[in-house]
Amino acid sequence: MKVVMSSLMDKQDRLQTENTTLKLRVAECEKVSRINQELKEEILEIRKQNDTLKTTCQNYESSLKSLQDKVQDGITDRVEADLGDNKLKELRNE
Repeated sequence: MKVVMSSLMDKQDRLQTENTTLKLRVAECEKVSRINQELKEEILEIRKQNDTLKTTCQNYESSLKSLQDKVQDGITDRVEADLGDNKLKELRNE
């Protein structure tokens, strides 16, 4: 009977030690899980900001392209106007 009791006590001690170890692992896993969740939320926020910045950048690029086109058209119009004036002067002098 003493041997059985001793064996049961040893087994109980091992199980308690294992249980404590598992509790510590669970606590660590929960901590890591919370950190992962926080990081996921942070990533989502960064993605939202990135999308906003991409849209803003595309708007700026579009505006810049429009301004470049207007400047180019203005330059072309002035060159053509100058050429037209020169041609008129040539025709008048002939």
